Amino acid sequence: MSDGPWRSPLLFGHRGAPAAGCVENTLPSFTRALHDGASALETDAHLTADSVVVLHHDDDLREVHGQPLVIARSTRAELAAHGVPTLEELLAHAPDVPINIDVKQREPPMEHAIVDTLRRAGAERRVLLTSFFADVIHRLHAAGYAGPTGLTRAELVRLRFLPLPLVRLLAPRGQRAQVPVRHGRVRFDTRAFVDRCHALGVAVDYWVINDVEEGRRLLALGADGLMTDDPALLRPLFAARA
Repeated sequence: MSDGPWRSPLLFGHRGAPAAGCVENTLPSFTRALHDGASALETDAHLTADSVVVLHHDDDLREVHGQPLVIARSTRAELAAHGVPTLEELLAHAPDVPINIDVKQREPPMEHAIVDTLRRAGAERRVLLTSFFADVIHRLHAAGYAGPTGLTRAELVRLRFLPLPLVRLLAPRGQRAQVPVRHGRVRFDTRAFVDRCHALGVAVDYWVINDVEEGRRLLALGADGLMTDDPALLRPLFAARA
């Protein structure tokens, strides 16, 4: 999955450009990321009490905005007063930009709300939906999401450890493997892992990369995307490849 809006390699602004001093997951942060060279954006989604998809990492506003508001119990208007944008606003603000959305909320379920929002905007093709929770990914598929999805943890484990012929039989439904450089003793930053993903038609994105030399090394391995808090820092790597 490396054509169309997902043409490799992609530089993702992780929650925008927080390293530039922006408040993460806000429209100014996303704007700064694109200005600093990001070719894609990464963000997180929750659902408000009045069923609006908003973009924020935690389920409350305490850490980022210093407010005791729980998103699932707050309205869109209450959250907007503190700079929390809606998904609809970001889609309009950054037309044609590929967007990676981590669906954070499990309960109450928000899959139909996010799929409906993307369908109304005609944005399914350029929005990748991911989640740490396999049940969320399964519900997105059940909702008929036509856009790309990330691999579940179970798919990643099979892809990393099972023999390739068996992995082919259990082909992942997702289109992108989004991984750290390492998880405990398990390394994902190897040519073998990247080649295996590519053999299955799966793109590989690494997070969160805030070091130029590490970014250079991962791109040399064949990484399809790097997520960073500081797009300006990694921009020269991508400009050189272009």
